[in-house]
Amino acid sequence: MKFKRSLIPWTIDAKLVERYIFNFRIRPDELKKHLPVPWLQPQVFNGWGIISFCILDIDKITIAPIPPIFNYQTTSCAYRAGVFDHSNGAAVPSVYITDRNSNLTLIAKLGPWLLADALPMVTPSIKHLGDQVNIQVNYADGQKLFCASARLGEFKSSLFSSLDDFKSFILAGVSSYTPSVYLGKMTRVDLHKSDTVYAAMVGEVDYSWLDGSWNESPLELDSVIRATGGTYKWVYKGLMPFK
Repeated sequence: MKFKRSLIPWTIDAKLVERYIFNFRIRPDELKKHLPVPWLQPQVFNGWGIISFCILDIDKITIAPIPPIFNYQTTSCAYRAGVFDHSNGAAVPSVYITDRNSNLTLIAKLGPWLLADALPMVTPSIKHLGDQVNIQVNYADGQKLFCASARLGEFKSSLFSSLDDFKSFILAGVSSYTPSVYLGKMTRVDLHKSDTVYAAMVGEVDYSWLDGSWNESPLELDSVIRATGGTYKWVYKGLMPFK
């Protein structure tokens, strides 16, 4: 399959403050219905597919090759599904992202240029109340995207046998694909993470946009993870045709 690589190696570097990952179980055949290309197929864990809502707070953002003149901070979020990428024949662990969202105007405006991704604006809130965190994300027009709460607790999951298994799953998904701003194309972005600490949480989800958008494909909350520290690097790799 012909892959059109980027002529400019755009990269976004940042320091992770904290990231919350709400993992949902979904039947693999139901997840497959929502994957836009045949060369992306669901990963299966104990008979289940997985899609997660991730919200991350990052700072010290730099965009290369632009000189690091400013120090930006943003809270971004996305739904991500665990998939295998078969575009080159072999099954390579990857990620399908329905859409990336950001509260930083600069990133939203540069997204189509840097990542060939639309990056809609959102208004997120991460509030800590004692040992509990409350998360609320709305679209720019006020419509809800996600609302949940969580606190530190024992790791329990039907997908992963341990927190280390979950960490291995996250680290293996370097490449990600998202429908691009170019008709009939997927944009690929690789995410490299280092020195991140993971902690198990227990939580409740009050509202998830996918429950309405994918209402024929039931999602069940499986586990909640908090990640802190470390560095993140997003590297725009180029475009891939849908077929």
